[in-house]
Amino acid sequence: MSDPALARSWSWRWLTCGVWLGPVAFALSVLGTELLRRESLRPWAVLLLLSAGVVAVLAWSDSRWSPSFPADQGTEAHLQTWRSRSALATLAGAVLLSGSSHVAFLAAPREAFGLAGWLWLAGIVAVIAAAALCPVGHARQSDSECGGSPAWTWWEVAVVASIAVLALALRLWDLRDVPFNIYPDEIMTGSVAERAYVNGLGPAPSLFSTLWSDVELPALWFAIVAAALKLGGIGLATVRLPAALFGAATVVPFYGLVRGVWGRIAAIAGASIMAFSAANVHYSRMALNNITTPFFWTLCFFFLMRGLRRRRPTDWTLAGLAAGVSEHFYYGTRLLPFILVAFVAYLLVVHWRRARQYMAQFGWLTLGYLIGFGPLLSYFITHPGLYYGRGAGLMTWNRIPASWHDIQQMWSTLWPIMSENLLGISTQSAQDIMYYAPLLLPAEAALLVLGVALLAWRWRYPAAFLVLLSGLGVLFVGGTLVLYPNSAPPMLAHWTPAFPAFYAAIAVPIGAWLGSAQIWLRVRERWMTIAVVVVGLVTLAYANINFYFYRYYADPESLKNERYKRAQRLYEVQTVQSRYMASLGSVYRLVVVGQSPYPYDSEITRYLVQGQEYIPTYDSEAPLSLADRTRKGLAFLFFPGSEQYQERIREHYPGGTAGEVRNPVWRHVFYTYVVEPQIIGSDSQPR
Repeated sequence: MSDPALARSWSWRWLTCGVWLGPVAFALSVLGTELLRRESLRPWAVLLLLSAGVVAVLAWSDSRWSPSFPADQGTEAHLQTWRSRSALATLAGAVLLSGSSHVAFLAAPREAFGLAGWLWLAGIVAVIAAAALCPVGHARQSDSECGGSPAWTWWEVAVVASIAVLALALRLWDLRDVPFNIYPDEIMTGSVAERAYVNGLGPAPSLFSTLWSDVELPALWFAIVAAALKLGGIGLATVRLPAALFGAATVVPFYGLVRGVWGRIAAIAGASIMAFSAANVHYSRMALNNITTPFFWTLCFFFLMRGLRRRRPTDWTLAGLAAGVSEHFYYGTRLLPFILVAFVAYLLVVHWRRARQYMAQFGWLTLGYLIGFGPLLSYFITHPGLYYGRGAGLMTWNRIPASWHDIQQMWSTLWPIMSENLLGISTQSAQDIMYYAPLLLPAEAALLVLGVALLAWRWRYPAAFLVLLSGLGVLFVGGTLVLYPNSAPPMLAHWTPAFPAFYAAIAVPIGAWLGSAQIWLRVRERWMTIAVVVVGLVTLAYANINFYFYRYYADPESLKNERYKRAQRLYEVQTVQSRYMASLGSVYRLVVVGQSPYPYDSEITRYLVQGQEYIPTYDSEAPLSLADRTRKGLAFLFFPGSEQYQERIREHYPGGTAGEVRNPVWRHVFYTYVVEPQIIGSDSQPR
């Protein structure tokens, strides 16, 4: 090629490189995301989003990702896998211990932990030891030596620690009062944990069983909540604490997962967004175990991808154990075995020459899963229909189409749900009465579009396929196929297992853009691009934190379903009443004057304040005796329909203070009249 032709080729590549095309793709994606808010413009919005994806592929299709497989293609590792007698003996012991845990559980299914629990833990330790003892060729190579991610530096450790501290702080700060709304299942979680493991009124149920009638969640979660209640006392912040810790902990394996595939910058960006993303923070601050699934899935995927690169049985075993232990938590994890089977099948079909060297590792993955599942597996086997029963009973479509008419009917059933789910990413507020906003802010959703396009373009890359498989699988099954009767999508609470996939996809274009800058720009200009990313992350952090901690509210009017709307109006009043009562403390008796149109929830109040007296209905014509040995104050509540009694109460109990209680968005809830404790003497009588 002549020099002019070479110069033209270089100029064209420079003009079309990811440094310049990337911002164009992002701008198109932001514009398309914003246009989705207007129904009449949605066809144009979809066209813009598709165009943004195409531009992103043109810009970054050749971006460098870490190798999925080790450079060594020999069979030495496969041949040496089973040569160690100590590894075989330890493995046999692990299988024996695990099998014995099932036998011990079936022999004494009502023991809380007992011999079955100790055998289960011993089996987990033994299978890890067996995997570690198993000799593998080149097993001592690090990721960098395998062609993977670079070695760690002190500044990177400091950054990861800072992200983890940020995640923890955002999930623990003012945990009692944020979110303001108290979802009834949070209090029920604490009540179930109390009855089972705190009060001691009877024998504690087995950790390898399920609790909460008609809900049937594995008992281990309630044991963890009970431990928190024993340490911190009965309180809303205490019952929310375990979920907050799981949510914060997820950023650590997530950073490792993204770093191992897409590099440091992508990992820093993705982990940071996970740390401060409003939806992720919210579900981490509710006393529900939905947020545990992202932790275990991320841990599983981290070891899975590292196992591909390093071929160590330990990584595959730990991946299986993470998947198995996750069965002790949220329902959504029951999709994970199918994802793992599909991923292994993908490797065997698309990467057969490589995958055939991992047959033993697939065995370690399966064994780790079964041992991690433990005696809980026997419980589900002995209770047929319980494992998939809840999901099967909520399916919007439950059969394989057998005709063209079936296909049309399935499409007409599922597509409206799927389209609402897609809008729920950036436009449509969640309808699950747990979160009252879209999943992502517009800028984050725009990055997600670019990331999904890149992952789909490079689907042959195992990490890309795994992220797409897990994210789309959860959206289709948890978001579309499984839906509560008469409810409206999107149900973001069902999406929590896919959170790591969303944030990984968001991180990919950020890493790709800075990767392009390293190739095409000079050192000074590279620092400018890094500064742009830092400013962007800081802006996103401010937007998320400001929205969630200062502007977010569970607004019933954002719900489409009338039944859910009525329920949230009730929850809103119950929460406002309980929080107001808690603000007064236990030195007051609370009195509702007249007949309240809203049923009072004493359990919510108990988790906010202890020892408070409550009189649910008070006839204003019969004055309340103040001969109270505790000399408590009085707080009268006047709900709509009882306002006419305010003057009469003032006449009976002079010297009090009238007030009004509004919800956080300043809508009226009820009026109050408070008589201070010191005003009421032990011998005084009402007028």
